[in-house]
Amino acid sequence: MNDEKYMAIPPGAIIPGSLPKFKIYVLSPNGHHILWARDGNEVSTKQLTKLADSGLKEVFIDLEEEIKYEQYLEAHLGDILENQGSSHDQKAAIFSKVSTNVVKDSFETSLGLGTMNTDALQRTQALVKNALIFIAESNSLQALAKMIGHDYKTYEHATKVLWFTVAFLRNNPDVIEQIEPDYQTFDEVQKKEILKQCGVGAMLHDIGKVFVSQEILNKNGPLTAVEWEIMKHHPLSGLAMLLDTEIPVFVKKAILHHHEDFCGGGYPMSLEGQNITILARVLRIVDVFDAMTSRRPYKEAISPVKAAQIMVGTPTEKIKMEDGSEQDDRDQGMRQCFDEQLLRKFILFLGKIASGM
Repeated sequence: MNDEKYMAIPPGAIIPGSLPKFKIYVLSPNGHHILWARDGNEVSTKQLTKLADSGLKEVFIDLEEEIKYEQYLEAHLGDILENQGSSHDQKAAIFSKVSTNVVKDSFETSLGLGTMNTDALQRTQALVKNALIFIAESNSLQALAKMIGHDYKTYEHATKVLWFTVAFLRNNPDVIEQIEPDYQTFDEVQKKEILKQCGVGAMLHDIGKVFVSQEILNKNGPLTAVEWEIMKHHPLSGLAMLLDTEIPVFVKKAILHHHEDFCGGGYPMSLEGQNITILARVLRIVDVFDAMTSRRPYKEAISPVKAAQIMVGTPTEKIKMEDGSEQDDRDQGMRQCFDEQLLRKFILFLGKIASGM
């Protein structure tokens, strides 16, 4: 193998005691890649400490094993974020890589929108990287790591909700003005800060599900009355986890309110209308849209067009699915859940994405 076939990775991506299925190399003083750990070999804390003490900021893998490396990151992302031997920047780079892949795969598979262009990928990478640094600096990283370790599917969902939320808000500054009235007078740095904070709310909106068992989260069928009551507690649990952090108050309120219905009847507080924070109303729409267009434990993913039709449906209306079946009763009459003005804007936004926004 020649030197051009290697890619650098941060040492913080290697979890002590784990058994990566790829070989790890270090760079010698004369510029050659030397085998440091064979695939399948356990890497000890002592080895990693010695590596850190040597001053090496990066190790290397063969480019041919990049897919194995990405699978390793996905399997150990929660542990990586809790690794005390890594800096916030290293964790952010790893988190950015995995999260961007989640969004990219969603575009190409469940959404059927084709490959993301280079600019969109770079914006996504910057977004998730900055969001993680913000989460770390606000003392919320441990909560995020617990969520990822508890249920990876919840993390994938949260990542896609983050992307859609920020992209939607970026294209609808009048909505952000309802969060920050002076938004239009802000410089670019200030505008990015507000968008980042909204993205953090999207990433953490389901953080309270760490207290819901995997049996309930991944149940293949309707929840029982008891299971449903447990599920309905996750917004309150999420607020409790973040109460002592430096996450902005409007973000905490959005996490608490993201299952409230615009016409009332949601949970956990049965709020309605303008009593529900604007970011929570956006999250309510994006949350449902991503759930419908992603494969769920009890049903397959549906197309963005069908999801939009169901979301604007009335209680007496049944939507025919792509396979000829009728929509799930649990998704019937959803219009009352949403702020119709925001829903209209979101559907227009989806049209922009489909046309290569």
